[in-house]
Amino acid sequence: MFSTVLTHLTIQNLALVERIELTLGPGLNVLTGETGAGKSVLVGALSLILGGRAQTDVVRSGADEAVVEALFEVPAESGLARRLAEVGIEAPDGALVVRRTVSRSGRGRVLMNGQLATVSMLASVLRGAVDLTSQHEHVSLLDPDQHLDIVDAYGALTGLREAVAERHAEVQGYRSALEGLELDEAEKARREDYLRFALEEIQAAAPAPGEVETLEIDRKRLRGAHDLLEGVQRAESTLYSDEGAVVDAVGRVQRELVRLANLDGRLGDLSTSASNVLAELEDLARGLSRYSANLEAEPGRLDEVEERLEQLRRLCRKYGGTVEAALSAREAMAQELDTLEHDEARRADLGAALEVALEQRARAAEALTAARRKVVAGLALAIQRELADLSMGGTRVEVQLAPTPEPGPRGAEGAELLISPNPGEPLRPLRKSASGGELSRVLLAIKQVLADTTPVGTYVFDEIDTGIGGKVAEVLGAKLQAVARATQVVAVTHLPQVAAYADRHFQVVKLEEGGRTVTRVQTLVEGDRVEELARMLGGVQITERTRGLAEELRTRGRGHPPDPGVLAAVAAEAKRRSSGRRAARVR
Repeated sequence: MFSTVLTHLTIQNLALVERIELTLGPGLNVLTGETGAGKSVLVGALSLILGGRAQTDVVRSGADEAVVEALFEVPAESGLARRLAEVGIEAPDGALVVRRTVSRSGRGRVLMNGQLATVSMLASVLRGAVDLTSQHEHVSLLDPDQHLDIVDAYGALTGLREAVAERHAEVQGYRSALEGLELDEAEKARREDYLRFALEEIQAAAPAPGEVETLEIDRKRLRGAHDLLEGVQRAESTLYSDEGAVVDAVGRVQRELVRLANLDGRLGDLSTSASNVLAELEDLARGLSRYSANLEAEPGRLDEVEERLEQLRRLCRKYGGTVEAALSAREAMAQELDTLEHDEARRADLGAALEVALEQRARAAEALTAARRKVVAGLALAIQRELADLSMGGTRVEVQLAPTPEPGPRGAEGAELLISPNPGEPLRPLRKSASGGELSRVLLAIKQVLADTTPVGTYVFDEIDTGIGGKVAEVLGAKLQAVARATQVVAVTHLPQVAAYADRHFQVVKLEEGGRTVTRVQTLVEGDRVEELARMLGGVQITERTRGLAEELRTRGRGHPPDPGVLAAVAAEAKRRSSGRRAARVR
């Protein structure tokens, strides 16, 4: 059962792309193409959709703006549906359309189902729906700071970690407050004088919440008092005071109906209705008279309103821009003045509160440490099992926890992944022992381990197969296919062994049209897929032997058992081509 799925991606005027429409599906979606064809542009477009940083130089030459659109399926009970509801965005028919525009001038716009949103809102809503793994994550995986996040994600320790962060924030707050008491005496006196003046000024004005809005309504009414008075008086005269007024006419009708009702009782209801209408008209006339009298009784009210509004505007300009902000400033300044006037007692209170906060942080950190110690062994074993599926069966993994000098927002320790890729070798930090190919497999193993605790709708892998080839590459392809049975996968790869396992295969090509270079994406059918695999295996010159290897590789990808001799030939062909590329770079 698939969760959130990315079904369509449209890119316009991004880098070399003039316009591309990509229709994705569940399972394993693979993009291949020559180096420089523009595969990275597609990943960059997805990064923009997920709230990534936008650079103005990505806009295609000659265009004013670049546009990226994506369509997601949103199951009703999914995390994405919940996050959309939290920000007030509806997902009709279980769909989300994200549109992001990047302007050459530096301005951009984000729309989610037609509603304007910020980039940070976009990133927050789509967080967890799509997991984008790019080549730079090989570098970030070497950073031990990332390893602690992996431990906490695996152990579902978010609650304990947030508790430590909250206690740490309290400690820092008390420390900052204590530092604020260390002002020199002259600065303290100047600050007290200013605070007293500001408080007296706000207190003298005595602003009330909503007062400006009420006064502006009064001003509008008073400025139109002349028109109001004339109009109301005309209405009252027509209704009651003038000769032949409406009330007189209705009164005659009412009296006539009363007389006639004595002759025919069926007119009784109509007679009663006429009496009611007459009474309501008389009430209306009296109400208009009272309104007119009140208007005439407020000759100086407009000047008073104007003066009060100007007073409040001056106050607001000095203290936050609104009456509400000025009132909040008053409370803050009163508290600060109280602190300055009673700083010795305040210092003692803050010191005592800091001690309590330090103790609470220590207890929260101890609870988090204990929980981490319980999960690190399971995490290491889970990564080892995944690595065994990726032809690293002899690898040993350990997660080492090391205490920090003082607890911080992430707890009282750091974490580091230790690895021994080969039997008999000692465990060493991942950053010191893993090759590029091993890093790729460790990264995929961690993604798979965390998939059960932090499920996502779509995995996007941008050349995660760096440093991998031969048999291991084919194992990686099979692994990605297995992952894609439960979660949509989009993979950019240069390896035919990986591409052979795709459910959908897209070829990215670079062409020259009208004197300009453009990037196109082609959806490959079965025959074209074999040709693309052969190109990836053999380069420019595709022989019948290369084509046969490609067909056998595709057979393997469809789930049919391969010929072991052909597998060896595929590995040798890939190794030969890789060696050729390295030799070319050396030359």
